[in-house]
Order: sequence, then C-alpha cells, then structure tokens
Amino acid sequence: MRRALAAGGVALATAILLAGCFGPDPEVAIDQAADDFGALVAVASAADEAVLHTLEVEDPVSESCDTESDRQHTVYIAAGTLAVQADDTAAGELVDGFSGSFADERWSVVPNPPGDVQEAWVDTAGITATVTVDDGLLVIAVFSPCR
Repeated sequence: MRRALAAGGVALATAILLAGCFGPDPEVAIDQAADDFGALVAVASAADEAVLHTLEVEDPVSESCDTESDRQHTVYIAAGTLAVQADDTAAGELVDGFSGSFADERWSVVPNPPGDVQEAWVDTAGITATVTVDDGLLVIAVFSPCR
C-alpha cells in the first residue's frame, strides 16, 4: 500500500513539474499575438494625422525561426508614414504612446540603445512586439513564439 501511494505521489509530482515545461499552446499564443497586434494598430489608428499620415496593415505570415529547424512563428506587421511636418519630438511621442499597451505584468521592456526611436517588449509566453520610427516610417511588428 505504501509503495502504491509513493508511486502515485511521484507520478503526480512528475506530471506537475512537466506541465510547465511545454509552454503555452501554440494556437493560444498566435491568437494572443494577433490580439496584441490589433491593440497596437488601434493605438496607431488613433494618432493625429498631423503626425501619422498613413497606416497599412499587412496580412500575417508564417516564417521560419531559423535555418537549422522547421520551427516557425507568425509575424504581424503594419507600416505607416509620418507626416512631413512631424518632427523628432512628435515621432518620439508617437512611439511612447504605445507603452500603455504593455502596462500589465506579462510584458517586459527590451532595452534599446540610447537615442533610438524604438520600443520593444517581450511577454511571458515569448510574444515579441516592436514599435520603430526610422526615416519617416513607423513599423509595428509582433512575433508569435516559435513552434
């Protein structure tokens, strides 16, 4: 009887430990990445036309994570052009405006070099999001975890 209880306890402990080793369901992570991307597009869409002149949302695509494996991730991209009259301060404020989308505790900021007009975040499931302004172009990109 003791041996059966001990074996049952070991099996239960092993199952609990292994449950955390496999990460989130890939489809759930893809859906979450799509929702996160939608929230970022909504922020950009609400920007003043005197700052962000256009915004174009691309269809999501699956890409290889690396050349050595068959693992893929889903990439969501939107690009916009800044208005001609938008200066560096306006571009920086535009990028800063996305920070509210990453306020909850599942997100961590990815450090950037000083002076970059870019923000990047990664969440606990491995979803990565970036918002960049470079040479009059806004790029929003969200990457699901590799699967």
